[in-house]
Amino acid sequence: MGVRSRWAGMGTILLAALTAVLVPLAVAVPMGPAAGNPADSGSTADSGSTADSGSSDDDVGRATEHEIARVETYLRRHMAEIRIPGLAYAVVRGTEVIGQGTWGVDGDGARVTPQTPFVVGSVSKSFTALAVRQLVEAGRVELDAPVRRYVPELRLADESVAARITVRQLLTHTTGLPQVVTMGLNDRYDNAPDGLARSVRDLATVSPTMPLGEAYQYSNANYMILGLLVETVTGQTFGGYLREHVLDPLGMTHSATTGAEARAVGVPPGHRYYFGHPTRFDPPFDASGVPYGHLAASLSDLTHYAVAQLNDGRYGDATVLSPQGIAELHAGQVAVGGGGSYGLGWRESTLDGFGDRLVWHAGAAANYFGHILLVPGSDLAVVILSNVYSLAMDWPLASMAFNVARIMRGGEPVAAARDSALTWTLTGLLVVVGLLLIVLTWSVVRAVRRRRRAGVPAARRRIVVGAAGWVVGCAALVTGALWALPAMFDGAGLAQAMLYTMDIGHAMVAVAVLAGTIALVRLAAAGYALSRPRGGG
Repeated sequence: MGVRSRWAGMGTILLAALTAVLVPLAVAVPMGPAAGNPADSGSTADSGSTADSGSSDDDVGRATEHEIARVETYLRRHMAEIRIPGLAYAVVRGTEVIGQGTWGVDGDGARVTPQTPFVVGSVSKSFTALAVRQLVEAGRVELDAPVRRYVPELRLADESVAARITVRQLLTHTTGLPQVVTMGLNDRYDNAPDGLARSVRDLATVSPTMPLGEAYQYSNANYMILGLLVETVTGQTFGGYLREHVLDPLGMTHSATTGAEARAVGVPPGHRYYFGHPTRFDPPFDASGVPYGHLAASLSDLTHYAVAQLNDGRYGDATVLSPQGIAELHAGQVAVGGGGSYGLGWRESTLDGFGDRLVWHAGAAANYFGHILLVPGSDLAVVILSNVYSLAMDWPLASMAFNVARIMRGGEPVAAARDSALTWTLTGLLVVVGLLLIVLTWSVVRAVRRRRRAGVPAARRRIVVGAAGWVVGCAALVTGALWALPAMFDGAGLAQAMLYTMDIGHAMVAVAVLAGTIALVRLAAAGYALSRPRGGG
């Protein structure tokens, strides 16, 4: 009995330890974006002109060359530090690309070039906003009109809200709609012609989580609806309209809005971080997600786009929007958490300590990260593209564009740490996995030893109660690992956690599988004990 008591005591202690580790993990996971909304806080980078007004052109040229050399030294070092497989950058001043570089390889091992397409994540939203603003200037859409005037099929769980949402509220994320990852509406990798319309129809079960028009709440659902608005107003697919009215006029020849275009321009596989190391990931293209996060474009394409943003909508002989329209897109209209504001598809920030105005948007797909940053007062733009992503590495990736702007001002880059909460979550889950392996081994060894022992069996009540306790405890661990913990990722489910933090997702599954196995072993041991004759043997 003394040996049994010690074993039982150990089991109780281990099960309590597992619960004690897993519960704080659920609390520690940040209520952050599960998809398409990286770098939501304001930047601390600084930016501005690179020379005094009295400097000669030669002085300015020498200063620019020095700054670009520093930019490239920083980017190469940072790329190595955080293991980016392939990176592309450009610095634009006015209508001129004053510096650009590409390093590393794509997911197929080919060298990254200025023509290599990257999926640009939520930078796509600025393109959608531009398309909508074009329709406003053409007199076909009113910003403050109800969106149902243009998308009559829009339905939400709260019909009174659906009837009152305006186009402007969609653009500024003030509809109160939540992120929709739990319903499988993000990242569907759907290339069917009606994929976007189907995603919007599926919003019929979604309920707003904030009052309409009162505050900013980032949601990809807003830009899904805007993409469908473009389709219904123009009679074209969203990708077709964007190609004709934005991409082709800007000479963006290595961009893609459909699966066919992605194959034609050769969008390569990207990567996901897995325990800190990039691993190749090659999902299908997602045409239904282009309005909010799945547009593909090359570095050279995005320099053309940046020139148009800096130059009142003009690139070469093409004009994609009026100066007034560009200004309205860039102007912040609603305050966001962490400082700054959100305009129409762009963020606006004031740089800490310098007062420089930034207009920018960053974004991620599961295997790519993109960032465009404008410094209108200095006629400067920075483009950064990376072919790797994890939610835990969001800030180290996003910080690059801000640090390039800082260097162009003559300052120093600022270190950016990975997400500590997600790092501790992964560490904690691995600890739980280790403890569960110990418990599983102990449970199997104990069951085998008891089967070989011919002593008097334990009381039936004790066997039943003990087995029930193990099953309940293990069920709690399974529930926590597969549902409660993933839900802390801004309401995401396990599928989204697996997509954007693959290592954490696999650790969650490992916890669930081991806990379930332990429960089965304990049930089998209890069943065997109960089947033994009461007299022993």
